[in-house]
Amino acid sequence: MKVTNKGKERQGVHTTSGVVFIHPGKSRDVELTEAGEKLVRASQDLSIDGRTRKVPETPSEPSEASEA
Repeated sequence: MKVTNKGKERQGVHTTSGVVFIHPGKSRDVELTEAGEKLVRASQDLSIDGRTRKVPETPSEPSEASEA
């Protein structure tokens, strides 16, 4: 997710790789933890600009076309 700090102070956000600090007026592309996302959504200084969360890959199902 792209997180932007719209406040006047540096903000820390909880990501899957640890705490990441975002300076005022700056954005970072991070993968937030579930708790980190809740905190960002509740914050007046931080906003989520777009979703870039990695989608887990699902195993492909075997093809049934070659049963002849």
